[in-house]
Amino acid sequence: MQQNEGTSNSWIKNFIESEKSCVSLGCIPADIVAFLSEKCPDLISGLSSETEILFWKDRIAHTERHKDDFISDIAFYNCLEDIPNIIRNPDYLSVHPRDRSISFIKDYSSHIAVAVRVYADGKLSYRTMYPLTDAQLTNYIQKGRAWRLKSP
Repeated sequence: MQQNEGTSNSWIKNFIESEKSCVSLGCIPADIVAFLSEKCPDLISGLSSETEILFWKDRIAHTERHKDDFISDIAFYNCLEDIPNIIRNPDYLSVHPRDRSISFIKDYSSHIAVAVRVYADGKLSYRTMYPLTDAQLTNYIQKGRAWRLKSP
C-alpha cells in the first residue's frame, strides 16, 4: 500500500506495519445508535455504543479495489485515514435492508461511504469504503434506507 508523505503517524500505516490481525476503529457514538435503533429497530437489534468496530487486515486489499472509484489516489488515502472520523461524525447514515450493514456517509468532494457489518451477536466489523454519487444517495434517501443527520 502506498502512503502519502506526512502520514508516518497514521493509524493505517501503523496497523499495516504491525503484526496485529485487526485494530479497533472505535465505537459507534451513542446518539447514532439511538438514531439507528429508532429508524431500523429490527435490523439494528443488539447494537451497542460500547462495541468496538474491528478492522481486519484482509479488508485493506478489498478496500483498495475501490481506489480507482475515487477522484485521485490522494483522495482515497485521505479518506482511508479518516475512517474513524467518518464513523464518529457522518453526514448521513444508511442501512442495507438485507445484509445488516450500516453505511456512515461523509461529504467531501463526493459522498464517501464506510460500510460496517452488524453481526447477529452484536459484533461490528469494517467491510469497505467507497464513493457514492449524488444519484445513489438520493435513491437511498427516497427508498427510506438513508437519512441525513441533523447538524449539532
